[in-house]
Amino acid sequence: MDNDKMRLLTRPFNDIKTRPGRNGQSINYVEAHSIVQRLNDALAGDWSFRVLERELLDGEVIVLGELRAGDVVKQAFGGSEVTKTRDGKIVSLADDLKSAATDALKKAATLMGVALQLYGVEEPVTPSVPRLVPPVQDGDEPDVPPNNRLTRKQAEFIARLARERGMAKGEVDALARERHGTAANFLSVKQASEFIKQLRQDAA
Repeated sequence: MDNDKMRLLTRPFNDIKTRPGRNGQSINYVEAHSIVQRLNDALAGDWSFRVLERELLDGEVIVLGELRAGDVVKQAFGGSEVTKTRDGKIVSLADDLKSAATDALKKAATLMGVALQLYGVEEPVTPSVPRLVPPVQDGDEPDVPPNNRLTRKQAEFIARLARERGMAKGEVDALARERHGTAANFLSVKQASEFIKQLRQDAA
């Protein structure tokens, strides 16, 4: 990816929104249409996004999305709570999946430098071409995933611990970056094990 595209991708946003988070905290965010517009402006439409995996876990849908731009490929997890009626019936799982996919797109875009200002990163990271993490089939999860990425079970456990602590996804990623230099979904197997121990100790 050339420098002109990187400058466009990493340009700070002016239309930052704020919404209430958990525990009385405020969360800054950029709306999905602004992220899509930034990708279109910087890459002239030469990008694509697809969902590789999706799962329903404990009232939350989680998807693994893949963002491609030329020869650059980034993957990220996204999630959304399942919306239910007062009597516990699911309102629209399709809408919840779309929200999770949008979350994954936004997180994958940050790995290309989009909206990094929301995470306190001053210098954009030059994107590289990682080895792809193929979709994992049920019952076929390797002990050590490609690229030494954390396992799906580790990701699920981190998400569960975060929910128990009332932490939003952005808070978990910020804590993972502080302690291990990367977002939670991109920890190595060893880092994920250490992060899980830290979360359990913090909760004790």
